[in-house]
Amino acid sequence: MDFELTEDQRMFKDTLREFLQKEFPESYVNKRDREGPLTRQEAVQIMKKFKSIGIGLDPENIRSMMDPMIFCIFAEEVGRVWPSLLPLFGMGAIPALFAPFADDDVKDRILRRMERAEFIGCFAETEPEAGCDTSNIKTTAKLEGDHYVINGRKTWISNAPIADTAWVGAKSSETGMETFFLVEKEVSGWETNELHKIGWKASPTGEMFFDNCKVPQNNEMSVLVGRAFEQGGLPVSEGYMKLLTSVSPVTAMLTMPRAGMCLMSVGIAEAAFEKAVQYAKERVQFGKPIGKFQLIQEMLYQMNVLIETARLLGYRAVYAISKGDPDARRLSAMAKVYGGEAAVKVTYMAMQIFGGNGLSDEMPLERYFRDARMQTVPDGTSEIMKLITGYSILGKGFSAYA
Repeated sequence: MDFELTEDQRMFKDTLREFLQKEFPESYVNKRDREGPLTRQEAVQIMKKFKSIGIGLDPENIRSMMDPMIFCIFAEEVGRVWPSLLPLFGMGAIPALFAPFADDDVKDRILRRMERAEFIGCFAETEPEAGCDTSNIKTTAKLEGDHYVINGRKTWISNAPIADTAWVGAKSSETGMETFFLVEKEVSGWETNELHKIGWKASPTGEMFFDNCKVPQNNEMSVLVGRAFEQGGLPVSEGYMKLLTSVSPVTAMLTMPRAGMCLMSVGIAEAAFEKAVQYAKERVQFGKPIGKFQLIQEMLYQMNVLIETARLLGYRAVYAISKGDPDARRLSAMAKVYGGEAAVKVTYMAMQIFGGNGLSDEMPLERYFRDARMQTVPDGTSEIMKLITGYSILGKGFSAYA
C-alpha cells in the first residue's frame, strides 16, 4: 500500500482546502451552524459553489467524486471545516449514480437539475421500527400495471426536508424481498417532517411519509442496475465497480460512506487538535504556557495518536474499496467505529485543554464535540459495525443478528 498521495490527489486536496477556507470561514460556520438546518435554496447555492471547482454530482463530475480516494479526501477536508455539508454529497451520490439509467423522461428531469447543481438527493432506508435492522422494514412496494405503489414511513433521513430525489428502500409485495426505487418528489410526492439533532446542526434531517406514492416500474433497482451493466457500468472507479459485483450492491454501496465517515471524523478531530495545540502554546497559567505541563502534553500525545491511527485505518479501507476487495466491508466497518470514537475522545480532550473556555458556545470546540458525537451513529452504530466485523472474521453462521 502506497501511503503517498498522487500529484493529482495532492492538487485536489490543496485546491479544496483553499476553497473551503475562502468560502466557509470559521466565524461564518460557527454562526450559521447554530441557526439550524440549511434551506433548500442555501443548499443549492452551496452545491453551485462546489461545482465551480469541479466538485458535483452531475455526470461530468460524479465519476471523479466516486473515486474512493478522492471521496475520502473530500470527507476529511470538509469534516475539518463544516461536517454538516457532507450529507449533501455523500447521501446525494447514491440516487445520482442511478439516475442516468432511468427512462428518458425521468433521466432528463433529473439530469437537468444535476447540470444546474440543483439536485439534492437522499438515501431513505431507516424506519421507526427498523434502524440497523433493515431486514425488518415495513415500507411496501406493490406493482400495479406499469407503476409501483409505495406506502410507508422513513426516519432520520439526511437531506429529507430539502431533497428532490430519493433512493427509497421498500419490500416488494410480490417477492417479500427488499429493493430500492428512484423516487422524484415532483412526480411521486412525499411528505416530510424536520428532526433536530445534537450535531451536524445545519444538515437537514427528517422523516419521510409515503402514501400511495406511484413510482414508474423501471425506477426499481434491478432494472437500473441491469441497464447500467448493459451501458458499461455505473460512473464509478473500476475497483468500486468490481466490489459492486462481488458482494451485494447495498453492502458495496455502504463501504464508501463508512470509510468516508471515518475520514470525516479525522477531519473533525484534526480541527480540534489544531485549536488545542495553538491554545496550549498561548494560554499562560502559573507563569508559563500550559503546553509545558506534562498532563497537557500527554493529552496532546493521545490526540495525535488517535488522529494518525484513525486516518491510517480509514485509508486502508479506502484502498480495499479502490481495489474491489470484498474485505472492504470489514475494514470500512472497523474504520467507522475507530474514527468516530477517536473523534469523540479527541474533541473531549481538546475541551479539557481549553478549560472553561472550551465550554463556551463562542468557541468552536463545543461544535466539534457535538459533531464528533454524531459520528458513532449514522450509517450504522458503532455496535453494529463491531458485529459486522465479528461476522466478517468468523464467517458464515456467526451473524449475531440473523
